[in-house]
Amino acid sequence: MNKLATKKFAVLGLAAACAAGLLWMRQEARPPAAAGLAASDSSAQASGSVPAPTMRPASLVAPTPLNRAQAKLGSGQLLAAVQSFAQDSAAASSSAAAPGANASGAHGRGAARAAGNVAAQIAALDRVGIPARFRDGEKVKVNVDLALTHDEVSNPVLLDRATAALRETLRGAGVQAQQINGSPSLEAAVPLAQLEWVAGLAPVAQISLMAMTTTAAFSDGATASDIDRLRSLGNYDQLAQALRRDLRGEGLTIAIVDHFNDLNGAVQGLQNADEWPANSDDAPGKLTLTASSNGVFGYRGIAHGNAVTEIAYDIAPAASFRLYDNVGVADWVSAIQDAANLNAQNVAQGEPRAQVITASLGFNLNAPGDGTGTGSDLRGLYEAIDAAKRNGAIVLNAAGNEAQNHWDGDSTGGAGANVLQDFVVGNRDANGVEIVESVNPLTIEGRYDGCIPVGAKSQKDKDTFEFDVWLGWNDWTRANNVTDADYKVELVRWADAVTRRQGGRTVVVTPARWVAAAQSDEAQNGGAGQQPLEFISYQAPAADKTTACDAQGFSTARFAGGGKFGVRITRKTAGAANFLRLMNSGYNFGYGQTERSLIHPADSASVVTVAALDAATSNLEDYSSRGPVLADGGARPNGQAAGNAKPDLANFANVDTVSYGDNEFNGTSSATPHVAALALLGLQHQRQLTNATVPAPLPAGATQAQKDARAALLKQRNVALADATYDSLVYVASTGGNDLGPVGFDASYGNGRLKFHANSESCFLSALYDAQYRSLLPAQANPLPAGQKSYEQLLAESSAACSAQ
Repeated sequence: MNKLATKKFAVLGLAAACAAGLLWMRQEARPPAAAGLAASDSSAQASGSVPAPTMRPASLVAPTPLNRAQAKLGSGQLLAAVQSFAQDSAAASSSAAAPGANASGAHGRGAARAAGNVAAQIAALDRVGIPARFRDGEKVKVNVDLALTHDEVSNPVLLDRATAALRETLRGAGVQAQQINGSPSLEAAVPLAQLEWVAGLAPVAQISLMAMTTTAAFSDGATASDIDRLRSLGNYDQLAQALRRDLRGEGLTIAIVDHFNDLNGAVQGLQNADEWPANSDDAPGKLTLTASSNGVFGYRGIAHGNAVTEIAYDIAPAASFRLYDNVGVADWVSAIQDAANLNAQNVAQGEPRAQVITASLGFNLNAPGDGTGTGSDLRGLYEAIDAAKRNGAIVLNAAGNEAQNHWDGDSTGGAGANVLQDFVVGNRDANGVEIVESVNPLTIEGRYDGCIPVGAKSQKDKDTFEFDVWLGWNDWTRANNVTDADYKVELVRWADAVTRRQGGRTVVVTPARWVAAAQSDEAQNGGAGQQPLEFISYQAPAADKTTACDAQGFSTARFAGGGKFGVRITRKTAGAANFLRLMNSGYNFGYGQTERSLIHPADSASVVTVAALDAATSNLEDYSSRGPVLADGGARPNGQAAGNAKPDLANFANVDTVSYGDNEFNGTSSATPHVAALALLGLQHQRQLTNATVPAPLPAGATQAQKDARAALLKQRNVALADATYDSLVYVASTGGNDLGPVGFDASYGNGRLKFHANSESCFLSALYDAQYRSLLPAQANPLPAGQKSYEQLLAESSAACSAQ
């Protein structure tokens, strides 16, 4: 957030200002004078005696105020614009108002003159380079500061009276203005032709470009992806001239499934700042909002989806957007079906409403992890995603942020039931006796000596330091299996020793030890509907504190103290042997495993799974979930799954958004919308390259058979275009210095960093010339005309060029 600079300016006495407030308005509220010079300021020269300004747009010399009113505009862009308009607008120079004209009548004439000079005003603003965010047509967005003393500003009644009086004067003149409660300033959108008149009002101390309390608005992840290089592919010199344009998403739609905030006008604020799409007369379908099943759109006030949308809009500002507020699985499934134009049974009803569908959401361990939803509550979600892909949509999902919050391993063997899991197999003491590490400690990034605040006093802190723990294993109910391997998971805390005084000395009654704070122990005995899943959600009370954490100095105003926590697993079924997985809500496991940490449905073969890189360094983020997906039924995999290697691509996090702030939107949540919007532009380019084979419209009176045949052709074409676009992105990500991990595909970066390079056009052509996509290209004659290259030759050339350094 930018801080406002301290401003010094001349002031008026409060008594005169308040007692004569209405007199100000009657005597000083006069319309713009000839040549843009104010007659309202008693020291202003008559318009005829003022020499014509010599300032020109190319000049680096600061403009010089010609009167007191102009002096209130400073010697920068506002004054330059006013003087440029005065010099170049013949209409303005011939529309002087009489110095004693009635305020309302004069303003009516002034407004008419201003309307007649809209183009000249816009041109003047253009010449001095005032950015678009400060403008609304011929209007410039400014702060109008009042001439009040510190004591006057400190008096809330008098401050409100003064600012309200000036606000009403401006509104009476047709100027949009609003008070800033508690501040001696108005925010106003003033036509350039009226700006000098406003400055000449007696209550006004100075006028400046509006202080917008916003952060850097354009996502630096887009810049890091070299978005301009991708945009320029739309002007490829082999395209027909009529098709050439910078890629900005025209004619395409992106759907975003997320959690949104529309409390206190959050969406309108982003739209006003041009950070979000908005409907207009020219584009009434630019934005479609769909509420969750639990309330109106954005009712929960979660800005996550707002920031995701900001990123996508930065990259594809000409696209249309369909935004779906989400609570759970049902909402997500409905969103996928609507965006992909599927019915409730996942049957396509036509072409997708959105060509790209993205979600920066997920579930922990609620499905097998093998790329399917078999036996789980997420089955419908996986199936809807599969159907969306079959209908030609590109579906993306964040990989997850669970790499540091994940552990997996084989269940501990041993005779009988009720066997504690050993998290460090083979650990022995000095005498060779095996030590069972039955607790997997939780820490805050290994800090605070393993202590975590407890007894939080505010709801925000309670939510922040909540414990959520999931345990899952490979015993999902399927055609040949029932869930009958039973496990228990406990959240344990460190309990202080219990002592008592006896015979003049302290006796330990109960030693310090791990005790259960909470547990989950669902039935897994083969019954219908059971799942191999346990879940704990817990907020630690003050009673969970330990003296071992007293030295950490957690704020007593916020917390009761600190505690130490861990996770303990018990195998209850004798002889069971399973592949176990643990995840938690954000703490680091003392014994962790970064691989195989994908959330659901990021393991689906039908989604493009996105890992996170630091935008400044391109280093893999420690938290970014890794592949591979699990083997059938959630078993331990042996390398990457055939046809479903994960993650697919990596892109940037730690980026700027208005909703979160500078470098504050982190996680695979921020990386994913970058790739989604880049994929949309990639699809736009593939459509350009294949324009020659777009199916012709049906003739009037077409039969149902003809309609069905064309629908099938379009579906086949959309699927091919989506797949060719995906391959194009993979080729770009694996070449041009983007292969950042071990050579070739790996479980951290996937195919590589999606950053467009000098040979990106060749990568797109290489994908398109592949034999599986040649239905998108015009058929070649056989034999080929002399000098014409075959698609095989073009494939070889473009592939070599794509991979050239």
